[in-house]
Amino acid sequence: MGVNPLKHPVYDLLPQRTQTKILSPVSEDKLTWDCFFGLLRAGKLGSVLASLLEIPDESLKDARLVLWGFEIREDGASVWEPLREVLSAVENYRDGKPEGQKTEPDVIVISGKSLVVAECKRRSILGRCSRFVDERCPEIHVDRRKRPHCQYWTRGLQELVTFSKPVPATSAPDCNQYYQLLRNYMIGDRLAAVLDLPFHLMVVKAANSPHFAETTAELQRFNSTMTRAPKYVVACWNDFRRAASPDVLSDYAAELPPLA
Repeated sequence: MGVNPLKHPVYDLLPQRTQTKILSPVSEDKLTWDCFFGLLRAGKLGSVLASLLEIPDESLKDARLVLWGFEIREDGASVWEPLREVLSAVENYRDGKPEGQKTEPDVIVISGKSLVVAECKRRSILGRCSRFVDERCPEIHVDRRKRPHCQYWTRGLQELVTFSKPVPATSAPDCNQYYQLLRNYMIGDRLAAVLDLPFHLMVVKAANSPHFAETTAELQRFNSTMTRAPKYVVACWNDFRRAASPDVLSDYAAELPPLA
């Protein structure tokens, strides 16, 4: 058995590509794990998130953590069924996409009163739509598409945003620019409906990292297109260091200095 950098059983449940990413010295996955699992282990997950979201602590009392589609406990992990069911409904793997290509939100935190869906970035920008980038968007590149329609537009995206579905002449579709944001928004909206909970959306990125201003501006533009509450909130890794005691990101002190 190889080295387990997480020192937790969930590592052995992860696909090889995720295990490889965790080993990178600039891994977003490892930073995310160290932060959120550290807060869970310290009993501070709900209170720290509530503080950064500016919601009552009671909203996230006894918060539970879901990473990589698994509910994480201090000594184990198990598939979180609500997410698996929602992803299957949104993606519809019988419709041209192999089930092995699932992409979960980076972090889900759930309590008896609230749901939080978070996207975590370290150095990169927010993700774009690979189908559009590869010139095989079902709505635009009709001669090269692998399926007859975009699963997101077909499954309710038009009810969640004010911008329009692209047509073959579209050169810069909003759904490409906002792909990662709209996907988490759509998944969060469906999870909230299934669980009958209010939900909150968050992007976490270091204030001193590349593309921070760009990411913040992109969130503000996307928020203006959303037809339902809540809007995205930007949180900084640096703020997690300040809000948590003990400091769960002390190993990243050089990269994430406290904000003035």
